[in-house]
Amino acid sequence: MGSITKRRWLEEGLAILEEEGAEALTIEALTGRLAITKGSFYHHFTNYQNFKEHLLIFFEEERTLRIIHLAEQALFPHQKLERVLQATLKPSHLEVAIRAWALQDAFVRDYQQRIDRQRLTYLEEVAYAQSGDRLYAAQMAKVFYSIYVGSQHIIPPIQSTELEQLYQQALQWFRLMPMSGLDEHIQEGSK
Repeated sequence: MGSITKRRWLEEGLAILEEEGAEALTIEALTGRLAITKGSFYHHFTNYQNFKEHLLIFFEEERTLRIIHLAEQALFPHQKLERVLQATLKPSHLEVAIRAWALQDAFVRDYQQRIDRQRLTYLEEVAYAQSGDRLYAAQMAKVFYSIYVGSQHIIPPIQSTELEQLYQQALQWFRLMPMSGLDEHIQEGSK
């Protein structure tokens, strides 16, 4: 087999995570699946920790920044939100595997928290551009992100068609519920 690119190592690392979980992600598993020596691994990464950092950066670029870039090509906020939602419809055990890994590894947890903040911040900014209301935008972002994350943790995960229906229902709720009415309900509940 010829030379393995750094990207190929990272893709294989994500594949192992998705299929078998973090405990299976070892240098030996990587080299075995790629049928290549450890020397090739060390050509690209100084050690396992360095690989792990590159893997998490790669995950962030592929699963967050790429989607934001795609959404930003749309002109209007509702189109940006639609692009984000469409990009998240395919269920992925990888997201679940990364979150499970983050529960066991503080280094991974820091990356997961950063990714969650990026995603929520972007959703909030899109919602704010549409509504002009910060509280509404923050709540809308959390609802959509909670649907996305939660849909993957239900066993079995919610599939694309049903997830799209959930997103559409949430969009309808947000359109139907004026903020003043929501504020009244919140105030009544706190009495």
